[in-house]
Amino acid sequence: MLLAVLLASAGLILSPRPLEMHAVAAAPRALAPAMAHHVNDKGAKKHNSCRPRKSRPSDRNRTPPSYPPLPEPTGPVLIGSSEGRIETVTISVSPGDDAAALKAKLTAAGAAGPGE
Repeated sequence: MLLAVLLASAGLILSPRPLEMHAVAAAPRALAPAMAHHVNDKGAKKHNSCRPRKSRPSDRNRTPPSYPPLPEPTGPVLIGSSEGRIETVTISVSPGDDAAALKAKLTAAGAAGPGE
């Protein structure tokens, strides 16, 4: 008994009471939310802050590449119209039609055949 009192006073034996008090005292502290001091950057702001910077003079003085100019547009190209006029015809196409049948239907409807 005397040995238990001496060890308890020296702090070598842990008694259940100080543990219970410690657990009760720490519980409200653990339940408190940890708030951030500032908001994190999101989206474009974060990507802009993390982007690589031009640090070398060769990077800073770089000019954009020079590409050859684009050719001038020639306008729409109409196939099958030699005089610049467009012909519109209506034909019915079935899944069994081959190229010769479609050509015959086009000429029967009054359109110029392909390649003419």
